[in-house]
Amino acid sequence: MYGKVIQTAEKKNLKPFMMESIHPKAHIRADGWPGYRGLKKEFPNLIHEKSGKKGKIFPQLHWAIMMFNAWLRGMHHSVDYLQAYINEYTYRFNRHKMKEGIFENLMIRMVAKPPFMYKMVINQ
Repeated sequence: MYGKVIQTAEKKNLKPFMMESIHPKAHIRADGWPGYRGLKKEFPNLIHEKSGKKGKIFPQLHWAIMMFNAWLRGMHHSVDYLQAYINEYTYRFNRHKMKEGIFENLMIRMVAKPPFMYKMVINQ
């Protein structure tokens, strides 16, 4: 999941964010939001799904939005830091399925990579 503060959810604001975050050949399912219209040229695999009852077509998306709104209301109050709040939330969201702790995750990553010697760190 990625997130970015934009002025409005219109095509002119959505397009730059989508261009930097989504591969043009990615398969994208979007609802009927008008901001997505006209992006088929840049994203040929963009499919518009007819919106039904709230949350029925994209349940995981609606769940993530509801959780973000609840989290934001719970502790954060300044629009000046909205991008930082979004960054923190997406970091947490993207790692919420990591069942091991931070130390265990670090160890798993270290073991999976080749050794990085001290001389490499100090450029000698």
